[in-house]
Amino acid sequence: MTNLDNRIERASCGEYRVNPDEQKLYLNTYRERVLLAVTFSDAENTLLKPHFDQILSSFDGQYDKVSVKISGNLPDALSAFYLKTADNHQFSGQILLDSPSDVFGLVIHTDHAVNLEKISLSERFPEIRLTDATLDDNPKKKKGFLENLFD
Repeated sequence: MTNLDNRIERASCGEYRVNPDEQKLYLNTYRERVLLAVTFSDAENTLLKPHFDQILSSFDGQYDKVSVKISGNLPDALSAFYLKTADNHQFSGQILLDSPSDVFGLVIHTDHAVNLEKISLSERFPEIRLTDATLDDNPKKKKGFLENLFD
């Protein structure tokens, strides 16, 4: 009977985790543990794949017990690639099937607080560009019919 009472008491008090909203945002971990948080759109971008090994190499030997959490909403091929690359670096990897966050697609974290201020991909690795370099930033303006006629 006491087990039932304890369960009813816990359910009536609501969420018993500390900072549940923060944990949902950062794929079931705390913000203070995050080394790198990659937005869903950046994680989905295939231009990140060639740089992912370099990203993980920057954490090799620097931190103990590094984990990579992957949103289950990412395509299967990308999730498998991220998981395999994390495994190659002896980092634990986990694909979250019911992804609690649609903001981040990848979160690299430790099991203890590191309290980094800059955790986004653009802040930690500004040299990594996820836009196609062949596209012009300033496309040429098309001339109108009259401009072509009187040119």
